[in-house]
Amino acid sequence: MHLLIIIWTLICASVIMGYPIYLLNKSHLTIEASKKNSPLLASNTVELLSFDLSNQLPGWSFSLDVPEITEEVLLNNPILFYLESDDSCLKLPLDNSSLGYSANVYKNTGKVYVTFKSLADQVSNFYVPSWHLNKLKILIIKSKDKRLYGDWNTITDKSSIYKALRKAKVNIEDYEDILGYFSNIASIDFKGHIKAPKPGKQMRSSSYKLAATNKMNHELCSTG
Repeated sequence: MHLLIIIWTLICASVIMGYPIYLLNKSHLTIEASKKNSPLLASNTVELLSFDLSNQLPGWSFSLDVPEITEEVLLNNPILFYLESDDSCLKLPLDNSSLGYSANVYKNTGKVYVTFKSLADQVSNFYVPSWHLNKLKILIIKSKDKRLYGDWNTITDKSSIYKALRKAKVNIEDYEDILGYFSNIASIDFKGHIKAPKPGKQMRSSSYKLAATNKMNHELCSTG
């Protein structure tokens, strides 16, 4: 009888001591699972930045400070660029046959560079008049949704992005089309309209750095 009492006491003690440990471990696992899932939910956004280019043109190139483009963003998030004129807002890189120039965009940590070349030889600098372009729109895709996440610069018939766009009848080259598509999938985090400062000496220095880094080829990342 005494032996049964001792055994029962030991069992009760084990339960009393073990149950809190079980609850603690369960709580820890729940927290870890929550951490794994929360970034996907919290980061389901598309950041929108709009830069006024009135101080940047006329010219054959310009550079902008974009602190939102961090090293982490460069590595993990697709970025789309659109140039806005009076009658359209089209995706970079682009060819403008009516005026005879091509526009290319390069991105680096905290920086964006846009250059204009003549379509005649793709080498000569093309000076864009100030009246032609208004804004540069930047879309940073911070979403793991399969309809948004992927390489937006090399879309093929087999890619999930292309299939989703085609099904939704969305033209990736058109800013209004793509923004409307994004707004139905993710929240748009508008960072505001930013008036780009006049180039001045700092811009000339940046242009020189652009030429140098283009030669080095490993510091700038073309989106074309």
